[in-house]
Amino acid sequence: MVDAGQSDNAHMARLRLALERELHPDEAVQWHGWQLGRIERRLFLTYVFAIPWTAFSVMWTVLAAGAISVSEIGLVGIAFPLFGLPFIAVGLWMLSRPFVPLVERGRVLYVVTDRRALKLSLGRELAVTTLPADRIGLVERRELRDGSGTLNLAVKIGRDSDGDRQTDFFTIGLVADVIGAQTALDRIAARPARGTNATGAAGVVSS
Repeated sequence: MVDAGQSDNAHMARLRLALERELHPDEAVQWHGWQLGRIERRLFLTYVFAIPWTAFSVMWTVLAAGAISVSEIGLVGIAFPLFGLPFIAVGLWMLSRPFVPLVERGRVLYVVTDRRALKLSLGRELAVTTLPADRIGLVERRELRDGSGTLNLAVKIGRDSDGDRQTDFFTIGLVADVIGAQTALDRIAARPARGTNATGAAGVVSS
């Protein structure tokens, strides 16, 4: 049983039930952490690109729409300003990216069991990502002064279609106890557990 003092809500309750369904009968939870609802300042660096991108997209679309009102250029002219809408959407997405953690608070649960790492996220639908212990590679930890932080786990190292080196990652964070997550990951990566735990019972996330 893992206890914590975080308040409950319907999304967290649903994720806990989803986790219980995912766990094998003899699988034990070693660590768990809820994604923190905290704005990440480093994500505001994207504004250097996002602001001019969005401003240009809006200006181009407005000017293209204005050209339609002063000339008759048929269906092609009507479609012309619509071409800018996807670019505006991309710009708005980049501008909103730093605030995504506020929306994801209580909707993303990271878990390390004696066999694997899991990420359960709840949006319009439940998404579960699983990383077996034998797939865990190099771990990069980014830790803040309060002990919170993120972990990037190298999962696959290969080359893309152009022959360039490419690495896929499984990311944990932003969570409160990042060192606890790494300790649990190091333990199962060094000696993956295939059987039951010492008590023979699966761990349950209570909060």
